[in-house]
Amino acid sequence: MDIRLIAVDLDGTLFDTQKKLSEENRRACEEAIAAGVQVVIATGRPFYGIPKEARKLRGLKYAICTNGASLYDLEREVCLYEDPMPRSEALAMVEGLMKMPVICDVFYNGHAYIDYSKAGLIEQMNTDEPFKVYFRSCREEVPDVMALMRSYAKGSEKVTVNFTAGPDGKPFYRQEAVDWCGQFRDFVMVSGGVGNVEFTKASATKGVALLKLAEILGIAPEQTMAIGDSGNDLDMLQKAGFSVGMANSEPEILKMVDYVTKSNNENGVAYAVRKFALD
Repeated sequence: MDIRLIAVDLDGTLFDTQKKLSEENRRACEEAIAAGVQVVIATGRPFYGIPKEARKLRGLKYAICTNGASLYDLEREVCLYEDPMPRSEALAMVEGLMKMPVICDVFYNGHAYIDYSKAGLIEQMNTDEPFKVYFRSCREEVPDVMALMRSYAKGSEKVTVNFTAGPDGKPFYRQEAVDWCGQFRDFVMVSGGVGNVEFTKASATKGVALLKLAEILGIAPEQTMAIGDSGNDLDMLQKAGFSVGMANSEPEILKMVDYVTKSNNENGVAYAVRKFALD
């Protein structure tokens, strides 16, 4: 199989459940890079929120960030492509979300910002501790997130909403938030689970950014491979020439990929890279 570009999701894919990059996954990705295959990380995280674990990959040059709303050259720290949300609609969406007891944050120029008033809810998020640690590490607290948004002439790259939960784990205000945001037709919603929803411009997806990078590098779409596990990977998996889902993937991913590899705790990325890009 002639694979020249591999897009790899981070959470639930390249990283194990403790948000760690295994030595096996690291070696396999570096072997692919050494063989002339471009490996790009494709994440919902902002550019400056890409963890050191991912940057351990020697030869890594590019990153698809914010679910595809931006594409960065890692070495030069330059944004090669971005597709932000319409400004007025993003402002209206966040204004409504700020009135709800949910954790709302906005992404601009590679950074993620959260209002002081929402930061206190992080401990009550409907997720595990490793995710909370990650979340705190890449959110910058500001006194007034609406004022921050108004200071930009462009819209946010992404808006994420995370939810608190009761003892039963059921998220509070999820449906209300989804219903509110659903009225803004220019946006697309993806979810990393019941505790999270994320919004970008409808045309901003990991798949679009993957094909944009392939075009920049002179690589044909059929020479691309994507590896992922959740809803925000779906478009990327659909657009790639060859798609790989993790064994721990959401059911909709398992149904549509070309191949299911081992889980993220079993070095599934390394297994797929060696089987299809280095065999």
